[in-house]
Amino acid sequence: MTRSGERRVLITGMFDMQNYGDLLFPLVARQRLARHGIEIVPVAPTGRSPGLADAIAPIPAARMLSGEEEFDAVLIGGGYLIHNHPMTFLTEYINDEVSDWASAALWLGATLAAALADVPVLWNAPGVPHLLGRGVHPLAMSAVRAASYVSLRDRGAAELLSPPPDLPVAIVPDTIAGLGALWSRQQLEAAYQGFLERKGADRTARYMTLHLRDRSVAGLDMAVLAERIDAFAQEHRLTPLLVAVGRNHDDPKTANRLARHLEQPHVLLDDPLSLCEMTAVFAHSALYVGASLHGYVACVAHQVPSVLVARPAYRKFAGFLEHTGRSEDMARDWDAALEKAAAKPAGYAPPISAEVLARLDEHWARILEGVNEPDRGAAGRRDFLRDVLRMGLDNRGPSWALAPFLSPSGTKSLRRDVTA
Repeated sequence: MTRSGERRVLITGMFDMQNYGDLLFPLVARQRLARHGIEIVPVAPTGRSPGLADAIAPIPAARMLSGEEEFDAVLIGGGYLIHNHPMTFLTEYINDEVSDWASAALWLGATLAAALADVPVLWNAPGVPHLLGRGVHPLAMSAVRAASYVSLRDRGAAELLSPPPDLPVAIVPDTIAGLGALWSRQQLEAAYQGFLERKGADRTARYMTLHLRDRSVAGLDMAVLAERIDAFAQEHRLTPLLVAVGRNHDDPKTANRLARHLEQPHVLLDDPLSLCEMTAVFAHSALYVGASLHGYVACVAHQVPSVLVARPAYRKFAGFLEHTGRSEDMARDWDAALEKAAAKPAGYAPPISAEVLARLDEHWARILEGVNEPDRGAAGRRDFLRDVLRMGLDNRGPSWALAPFLSPSGTKSLRRDVTA
């Protein structure tokens, strides 16, 4: 236990980027675990602040691995974390010289840090975007064995991770499904009114919240899409409200591209002040149509009629809809999405079921159990350290392991002695 007496639990993820869903994970974890005397500390590849008022600033992954931080457990996820591809498309990571190892640090590095500190490592329902390569899969399985509790957010992730049958993996809904317990619609009212005032928006309008990601509109004529949205909004007496939830995905740029073609009065949220403000907009919408999974989750958590634009159709979309029994909410293109939206009952969507919420309760109980039992998984953590060392020696040779201990001056002296 840390010196303060309060247990300190690290949670890893892309918490240095201004992406709505990613930044909610630490807040949900804190809401769930604070009552048990647990402080949640986000860890990201860099220590950059994501720039939203209520997002918890992360510590850099290098500090987690350096031994400078005291902690009692590590949570991995959520989000699409279980992969090892370089993040060379992010300028911030290139500038901070972490792009090569940023993704691996959040799960393999997190497991290594937990093993070195001999504290539990627990998987907080992360996602797996694709099959792991042959080179990393054995170490990934060692990481799974080192964890006190492993959960993934959908069956697709489990199929891609491909653990052997003797490794139990829980499949639980994305933890953002419990967002309503963090902020109720009533608690978000002040933030929503503040947003409308900030934008000079009509307080009496019914808003159709839209999210566009570049992948969801690839190859489309924005003028044509805007014309269809204009017609839909006019027919249903709705005002388009464009929400950009991911800055590093260029969501603000994509939203502005559409906004330039809209003829109907509309509101643009491309400069969010806080996660609470963004959630308030989702929660007070009359309708959501968009390509953001967590925008969709935030809306259904607050009983907003919603359609998820799965273009392309990632497994995470079908996975969440399967958990919640809402497969009919998926559309493969914008025309189908607007058609589905037109058929939605005005102003009402069923709440997330008690069964789903109970599964989340069970998930957090398993997390707490893992933190409370630090000796469980100790053997797996020791094995992971051995496997890391063996894999490094096999792949990089003795110099990989011995280079940190070789002194250039000492090496020169040795050469003189040998040749004398």
